[in-house]
Amino acid sequence: MPATRVDGAWRRSDAVALGLVALVVAIYGEVGGFGFVNLDDGRYVYTNPHVRAGVTPEGFRWAWTTFTGSNWHPVTWLSHMLDVELFGVKPRWHHAVNVGLHAADAVLLFFVLQAATAARWRSATVAALFAAHPLHVESVAWVAERKDVLSTGFGLLAMLAYVAWVRRGGAVRYLALGVCFALSLLSKPMLVTLPVLLLLLDGWPLGRLSAASIVARVTEKLPLFVIGAASSAVTYVAQAHGGAVSSTESLPLLARLENTLLSYAQYLAMTVWPSHLAVGYPHPGWTAGGIGVVQVATAALVLGAITAVVAVQRRRRPYLAVGWLWYGVTLLPVIGIVQVGLQGRADRYTYVPLIGIFVALAWTIGDLAAPSRRARVAVAAATIALIAVAGALARRQASYWRDSVTLFGHAVEVVPDDALAWRNLGVAYHDLGQDRPAAAALKRSVDLMPYDVHAWMDLAVAYTALGQRADAAECFAKALAMNPDDPSLLYDVAIASASQGQWARVREVHARLQRIRPELADQLAARLKGAPLSP
Repeated sequence: MPATRVDGAWRRSDAVALGLVALVVAIYGEVGGFGFVNLDDGRYVYTNPHVRAGVTPEGFRWAWTTFTGSNWHPVTWLSHMLDVELFGVKPRWHHAVNVGLHAADAVLLFFVLQAATAARWRSATVAALFAAHPLHVESVAWVAERKDVLSTGFGLLAMLAYVAWVRRGGAVRYLALGVCFALSLLSKPMLVTLPVLLLLLDGWPLGRLSAASIVARVTEKLPLFVIGAASSAVTYVAQAHGGAVSSTESLPLLARLENTLLSYAQYLAMTVWPSHLAVGYPHPGWTAGGIGVVQVATAALVLGAITAVVAVQRRRRPYLAVGWLWYGVTLLPVIGIVQVGLQGRADRYTYVPLIGIFVALAWTIGDLAAPSRRARVAVAAATIALIAVAGALARRQASYWRDSVTLFGHAVEVVPDDALAWRNLGVAYHDLGQDRPAAAALKRSVDLMPYDVHAWMDLAVAYTALGQRADAAECFAKALAMNPDDPSLLYDVAIASASQGQWARVREVHARLQRIRPELADQLAARLKGAPLSP
């Protein structure tokens, strides 16, 4: 090929990459002016002493040994520390880094697909849909979800290294693949299924997978499967250590499987019609109505019909099978069979899986329009319009992340029975000194989820600020009954009880603190100096 043609191809690819960056900036440009929110941002950045100290030897050791947040993702912790080291604890720059990483992910996705398929404009379409889809806002606009954009970036680098290794071989390229895969899992174990994705790429578009070669293709990826298995084991230990894994007694296996079918179908519906998006959606297995049989049956029929079409078209249009399996496989770690947390679904879980849907869509439409120039022009115009609409919707969705009151006020409008959103809204109001709406929101939270000890504690704090000390003491007592050995809770209960003159309870709590946290018992005695704490 003449050098001028190669140079022209590279210039067009560079132009696509710059266009993707511009698209991301146009959608997320205002996010740099947003603050932190009270959903994990404190744990990950602004109240975390290890992160606030920047990059230090002690912080480095902590990042590799902590299970804070029921996760083990040392690379994510180190990235937050680096942000603080460079920019301080200023939300503007933490948001800017997230946006930059999302732009990098979109560009990397384009180069991965172009390298694997040599189809520049279809690859660009997939990358633009990835950059602009509203379901991806949560992964970008939420500082604490840095782990998502970071993990995906390393995962895409691993895929790029894999395509290079398939084309040209070499131990260095395979080593780069393994290192990037490990870094992805050390950021967030979402892409633990990467070896399976590489097998899918072997089938299409790389064309190196057949019945005769499947053993060889799996064997060459055994080191990757070992890395993935080790990451899965550590992740389960971290989540179990943090109490995030729900037992089958609290959420039966049948309810998990029903929600799995429902979620696969609902994520597709949200992809097509991304409205009424919120921060998490309560698991229907824990709601009063439960999971409807009709809903599950409808979801199963939809998924079955799509699978049947894909199976029929697998030889003529293999990209349909690859895209559909990509979607199904990459959702498995977060689909809820092993239930972590209280949510049934979350927008951020679609960040990687939707790539498969976008690939199937772009290649199908491209093939259908290929025979006719008029059809190609119409498809190009429709694609541009679709990306523009998606970007506008994503920009509006991103605006809800401006602050905690805006975010959770929108969330409870969209999902009125989300107890966690009501709790975070109440805490946000309390932080602003607006304790009457705070108490109302927190009361709604405990009504929806009466076994949430933290919501009872927050409600007690709001009542205390309002001077409703009897109500506060009652809330503290309910929280204490659920978690009798929480030192911070015991301390707050003692203070509330002292304000009511309930000295028998104060003495009981003080004695318990002396057994489990003596230094906090001393602080309590100092604060209540002269109070009758001895029996």
